[in-house]
Amino acid sequence: MNPKEALQQIRALFEDMPQVAQPQEPVVSAEPAVTKVEMAEYSLADGTKVMISALEVGGKVEMEDGTPAPMGEHQLMDGTSIQVDETGTIIEIASPKEDVVEEEPIQPVAPAQDTTAMVAELRDQKIQLETKIAELESKVKQGFAQVAELVEALSNTPTAEPTQKAANAFQSYVSTKDTKYERLEKYRNAILNK
Repeated sequence: MNPKEALQQIRALFEDMPQVAQPQEPVVSAEPAVTKVEMAEYSLADGTKVMISALEVGGKVEMEDGTPAPMGEHQLMDGTSIQVDETGTIIEIASPKEDVVEEEPIQPVAPAQDTTAMVAELRDQKIQLETKIAELESKVKQGFAQVAELVEALSNTPTAEPTQKAANAFQSYVSTKDTKYERLEKYRNAILNK
């Protein structure tokens, strides 16, 4: 198997794998959107008129002239008490009706037959998902094994033929009996002619 065939087999193995969706980043426009908040008019216990965007935590409270309500606790005419921070935002709401709530003891509910059917259905779904996960894991393991084989094959494959064979420097000088005798004669004559 050559590297191209191995890569094609690996791609074919992973083609039917489910794709994981990339989380998309929200697009933020450069210009802030101007939204018109409708304010409802309420009266405080002392008779002062205030405008409230929403009677809930996070709602804005403004005086009649448009300035944010002062920080602190304010009581509306109906007895509802609102806590406002320094920016005029409601941070807590207390209603007189909330204080009088009586709690009833909670009766244990017997499991209905529908819940047992739902549990059985959920178990079936769990088993199906576990088998699907096992199939995907085996495909991934097989793919990684093929990738490892491919990398090993590529590491063993020579990249190109050498351009020139390395010459052995020791083979250029061939020694025979005649050449040895000639060298010895040359040394002998050099010593005698000193």
